[in-house]
Amino acid sequence: MKLELLKSHLQDIPHMRLPQAEEITRIILDNHYHDILELGFCHGVSTCYMAGALEELGQGQITTIDLESAKNFEPAIETLLHDLNLSSWVNVCYEPTSYTWRLMHMLQQNPIPQFDFCYIDGAHNWFVDGFAFFLVDRLLKPGGLIVFDDLNWTYDTSPSLKKTDFVKNMPDDERCTPQVRKVYELLVKTHPNYGEFLDKDGWAYARKLNQNEFDQISTVRREVVYEKEYVGFLPYVQKKIRRIARKFQ
Repeated sequence: MKLELLKSHLQDIPHMRLPQAEEITRIILDNHYHDILELGFCHGVSTCYMAGALEELGQGQITTIDLESAKNFEPAIETLLHDLNLSSWVNVCYEPTSYTWRLMHMLQQNPIPQFDFCYIDGAHNWFVDGFAFFLVDRLLKPGGLIVFDDLNWTYDTSPSLKKTDFVKNMPDDERCTPQVRKVYELLVKTHPNYGEFLDKDGWAYARKLNQNEFDQISTVRREVVYEKEYVGFLPYVQKKIRRIARKFQ
């Protein structure tokens, strides 16, 4: 389904903006991603845009997961998908506490990587999304892409959450820290399986390396370590030897 048709139906529903919709559509179409995992869907606007891209490709399936509380949103994801005739492209899953529990079941049922694209726009905190990244890594095919939304989001700036007792009782640093950025900077960018990092317009991108890329980068890393730890250490050793030798002259 063309982006213009989706826009006319979805533009006034939160939370995906049109530039993001254009970007996620481009990602899917340019790379022919067709096995998609989405963590967090809210009303399902992002899901509909991705499903529209799959319809253009003519193949694929989206597995999207959110809390059971999302059933109460108006409009609900099922309504949007039905109205746009996109329901067949999406498997909607609900969980009582966290999508990490559904990811655990996925790994139990089929531990072989099965997704080529993952869009994460859910919990926005270190505790859930930090763990979710490692679970997604197990489910993501080599060459697959992860995109994190709300890279700079904080509890302290959330209009819907900042005045809740839950947030007010948080330690200051937890409330004010962009936790998705911490996941990206400390876990994703330091992970040996990932590269092609990009931080742009509130989104963070990371692509999982294929085996050949991983082997090449591993070789470079070993060379760097050797240069730093051994070659750089050699002048120090030579200097010590010369000092010892002078004592016996």
